[in-house]
Amino acid sequence: MLPNQNICIVTPVFNDWECLAVLYHELKKVFQDLPHNFVLLAVNDGSTQAIPDNYKLFQELDINSGVKWLNEEILILELQRNLGHQKAIACGISVAEKLFNPDYVIVMDSDGEDKPEDIVRLIDADLKGDKIIFAQRKSRQESRMFKYMYRIYKLVFKLLSGYIISFGNFVLIPRNQLSHLVYISEIWNHFPGGIMRSKLPYISVPIDRGRRYKGHSKMNMVSLIQHGISSITVNIDIVSVRLLIFSVILMSLTFVLFCTLLGMRIFTDYTIPGWTSTIAIGLLMILLQSFFFSLLLTFMVLNARVQKNFIPAINHLDYIRSLNQYKMND
Repeated sequence: MLPNQNICIVTPVFNDWECLAVLYHELKKVFQDLPHNFVLLAVNDGSTQAIPDNYKLFQELDINSGVKWLNEEILILELQRNLGHQKAIACGISVAEKLFNPDYVIVMDSDGEDKPEDIVRLIDADLKGDKIIFAQRKSRQESRMFKYMYRIYKLVFKLLSGYIISFGNFVLIPRNQLSHLVYISEIWNHFPGGIMRSKLPYISVPIDRGRRYKGHSKMNMVSLIQHGISSITVNIDIVSVRLLIFSVILMSLTFVLFCTLLGMRIFTDYTIPGWTSTIAIGLLMILLQSFFFSLLLTFMVLNARVQKNFIPAINHLDYIRSLNQYKMND
């Protein structure tokens, strides 16, 4: 990365105002030793807690025009409603690309689990400025049960989509890839999955996950399941086709077993009276269910191909309320 680059840091926030303040001061410390400028764009994802008094409103910015770049600014993008982590990121990078035209965008969590000092490692990995750089998690701080469920999620994701996912939202995006990324509809549901599906070039750097500055993580089992479902929807056509193939194999196997059982009933004396009819009915029900499941999947794939896609670069303004500049009191 060349010196004197403008870097916009996008982070979604839901009631984590104390953590955001800590993150802002940690970023200032990190960038004191870097030859780059930064602005922190916090996406207020429908927080139920008011912005604390140590955030002093300086001015409201015009969302429809370009914004003059000032180093070490903190901007808060207000959304009309709570959209969820992934959609908040999509709105944030779309606003960053439209208003700031930064040299780089860094997406990270505001709670400290994505460590500001690791930004240096992402920057050092950017040799030519032509690839997206992900932070690949070497270790996590959650409970054993959560880690176990997370491994299951990655295995299911691989089986259904064919992709291996080993990273989250902590990522560095160069300008030339950002201009393409905001037109990728899949990032609206699952940010890293959308990047993988987009075929944009990316690499990953092994980085340990940090600890929260304050409070407790909002990621629980329910959130993990929701996150997993969102990642699968990004590849719904691939998933549907794989399930369709499985359903056809099951239909074929059931049909062979049904014909074998029928042949044994007619031509041999090995069948047990009563049990043959029960097993035959069971196989016939599996066959019919597999057929209707295959039919449903076929219509799902066809329907997904004709639906109008949500394009973050174009449609994000529907969810934006305002963009405000703040001054942070120490």
